[in-house]
Amino acid sequence: MSLIGRMFVIFFALIFAIVVAGFALSVGIIGPDWFTGGGESDPVERFQFFVITFFTTSFVGAYSFVPALLLIVLSEAAKFRSFLYYGFAGAAVALVGYYGANIGIQLENTTDITPVRFPLQLAAAAGIIGGIAYWLIAGRNAGKWRDYGTL
Repeated sequence: MSLIGRMFVIFFALIFAIVVAGFALSVGIIGPDWFTGGGESDPVERFQFFVITFFTTSFVGAYSFVPALLLIVLSEAAKFRSFLYYGFAGAAVALVGYYGANIGIQLENTTDITPVRFPLQLAAAAGIIGGIAYWLIAGRNAGKWRDYGTL
């Protein structure tokens, strides 16, 4: 695969990983309160889930794109292909985004949203899930484009 083709694969995999991490984050945020006790699902709860998913995916994308891209460049240069690297890198990117955003204090002071239980662990888990999703698409073949010697 050429370098240009690899760049497209990397970009697609990064966007996919951001969406997956945002989805995991929204499941962690709204999951404990998903059921209100009734047997069937409430349309309001479904709408809340999609709104939270949109917000968390935007949040994950805004705070993780550049750090994730730096770790992807490192993995391509060093030919890291281990899923453990991508899991740890995803957790590191998520924790950098968590501490960099400081969104917990901002939401606590401005809204009456119930606080999220275990936010640090939730951010790390979403990062790990996003890192593994990236590995499934692009990380397994990191650096292989250099073996072919074409652009």
